[in-house]
Amino acid sequence: MRVLILSDLHHDFWAESGRDPFKGIEELLSSLDHILLAGDLTNKPKVRWKQAFQDLARHVALDRVSVFPGNHDFYDFSIDREDRLAEIAASFGVRYVQKKQVHLGKARLLCATLWTDMALGAPGLDRIVARMNDFRKIRVASRGYGRLRPADVTARHRDHVNWLDETLDERFDGKTFVVTHHAPHPDVLQDYSDGLDAAYASDLSKLINKHHPDGWFFGHSHDANNLTLGRTALQNVSLGYPDEVCDPARRIEACIFDL
Repeated sequence: MRVLILSDLHHDFWAESGRDPFKGIEELLSSLDHILLAGDLTNKPKVRWKQAFQDLARHVALDRVSVFPGNHDFYDFSIDREDRLAEIAASFGVRYVQKKQVHLGKARLLCATLWTDMALGAPGLDRIVARMNDFRKIRVASRGYGRLRPADVTARHRDHVNWLDETLDERFDGKTFVVTHHAPHPDVLQDYSDGLDAAYASDLSKLINKHHPDGWFFGHSHDANNLTLGRTALQNVSLGYPDEVCDPARRIEACIFDL
């Protein structure tokens, strides 16, 4: 199965720049069996997810597309209203796959945002809250639409890690890949000397070495490194903002895999 696994599309930024990252690779896209969008499709999802899917439909059949959210997909929105995101995706025939498995041929993809445990450089949490837009732009509906807190992030991280642990334990006759938005290991990060590592990655070495998935795809940190941990290859599948990417087609092509 030939699959595009792409994080950090940031469709709204590309649309505002007047550039289409998929221009010139329409034939390649039409040859794919599936496209999995691994978070950060757009900001302001109640309006802009629809726009993103409408534009994507010009290139591919949306019944071959799956999506789950990254942190940006909750900007000007609530972290605990994923039901609404699922409804928007379903209205376009796109499968919403938060904490779900995508089965393609003899492979399965385990999908989750992941978030982080906020444990890397924990003494810098005040700096992270001050610097990261997540804590200004994301709300929690169940708490009177108050601002996102680190405790909200770590709670969702634990929930997603527990789901991954339990699902990886299930017997499966084929290859297993994990796909998350946030990174599963600090060593993939570039040098974030300003102390923001905890917002980008967690150290899931124990989980990876326990289950040895065939691969782990992630995004969030656009310029992250690839890494092999034991038998598991950790692969960055970020596109990124238009001012970061000179040749989007080449970057997208690097995120196509034969599973």
